[in-house]
Amino acid sequence: MKRQTYKLSIALFSLFTLGVVSSCYKDHSTGVTHPLEVVDPTSQLQELYEVEFGSTLTIQAPQYKITNGASVTPTIEWEVDYKKVSTTSTLAYTPTKSSDYGIHPARLKMQTPDGTYYHRFRIRVNFKYREGLYALTQQSGKTAVGYYPFGQAANPVADIFTEGGVDRDLTGTPQTLSMFTHTTGAGRTTNYLFVGADTWGYRMNADSLKVIGSRMNFNGHTIQAHIFSSQDLNEYVVAGGNLYTIGLQTTLPRRLNDARLKAAFSGTLPVLAGRISVWRNAIYSGGLTLFDETTGTAIVLELAGSGNKVYPFKATYSEPDPFTGQDVSVTGNPFSGSTLLDMSGTATMSHVALLTYSASSSEYTLAVIEPNLFLSSSKAGTSYPMQRITYKGTDSPTHLTLRPEHNSAYVAAGNKVYLYDLQRQAASSPEAYITLGASETIQCMVLSGGTRLYIATYDGSAGAVYSYDVSGSTAQQLWRDTSLGRVTKLVYREPR
Repeated sequence: MKRQTYKLSIALFSLFTLGVVSSCYKDHSTGVTHPLEVVDPTSQLQELYEVEFGSTLTIQAPQYKITNGASVTPTIEWEVDYKKVSTTSTLAYTPTKSSDYGIHPARLKMQTPDGTYYHRFRIRVNFKYREGLYALTQQSGKTAVGYYPFGQAANPVADIFTEGGVDRDLTGTPQTLSMFTHTTGAGRTTNYLFVGADTWGYRMNADSLKVIGSRMNFNGHTIQAHIFSSQDLNEYVVAGGNLYTIGLQTTLPRRLNDARLKAAFSGTLPVLAGRISVWRNAIYSGGLTLFDETTGTAIVLELAGSGNKVYPFKATYSEPDPFTGQDVSVTGNPFSGSTLLDMSGTATMSHVALLTYSASSSEYTLAVIEPNLFLSSSKAGTSYPMQRITYKGTDSPTHLTLRPEHNSAYVAAGNKVYLYDLQRQAASSPEAYITLGASETIQCMVLSGGTRLYIATYDGSAGAVYSYDVSGSTAQQLWRDTSLGRVTKLVYREPR
């Protein structure tokens, strides 16, 4: 009997509770004289809205009717992060603080005297600066970085530093720009931007443009090049012909141990050219490629836990015999006495291309080396074979962009771009692959996704940026923009 009474009590309590929780409206009716007058939406809001940082998201309250044909007007409240932000029919939300990035809970409340309608949703604030083409320029005496969202010229940004409110002194002549990504063992990914001008450099969060750490100085030396190595998680900077390293947990540059460089060059410290490339063969094998301007020697630097190791590059190659003119096999330094014009490599493949000029022979040469194979040959005491391609164009080449997946390279000279087939060791055609305006000179190039080639030019008074589709045998111009002025370096940030 007691058990039956207990069950009956629980059942009655449950029915009472269900009635309280399920009721959404406050009922003022007496009999049938006051039917409920509540909001009945005739359209629906989304569950998720997205907005770019700095832009305004506008959301209109849904269309509605009042039940029973009543004409009462509901009060409206919008909440974001549990705070009331608007009491009008339109929500205008503009994220401007660094804490605004990410996902925010939001709610619409429409209330009549008889009840309240709620709609919960989320707002995601995306970083404004993401995938796209970044251009290093100078604006009003300050280093600036222009931005073409997703590589398109529809809405270019003249300077992300000004627009993003970077509160640092950026006065100076732009020297280098690079972007890199690091993912920790816990899976957290951070995108970085490094910008260098004259003798200083800054590391920033590439998404928020928040400066990380302090201003970096390199003993008063002018910055020439920067790169990040995922092999040892360090940044490397060439400044004043010297090599500096910076750990990700610090902004204090440290000049690399000169003893190993001196030892590799018979006690003479090499003067490094303003180019640097990373290479990687496996998870435990990788390093840098540098170039000594004094002797004309490529340098392969192996980054190892037991200490970095320096290898002056040597190879077996062919060159004309000075007496017979016939090609003969030679083992030694293939770049001896040459000047490095440009270097191009990829972090994911162990290929590095070098464009050099020999004053003694008045020849321009294109060569591709594989540092990991060179190191294997050196450690085994065997010779590393290397092929050189002689540049045949009439204009002096200045820039190089490697396209390893197609075993080819783009060589810029004056206002022209030539396509070289590295497997056939010759230009694909004696004619230029791309020809720009007669008064323009190519300043830099960058390849994105293997199909888009971006080129910056300058004619002495105005600059231009071009986009070309290079997926076919003939290049197709996609757009040309002149809004950024003179561009000294292009970097394409690929999507994650």
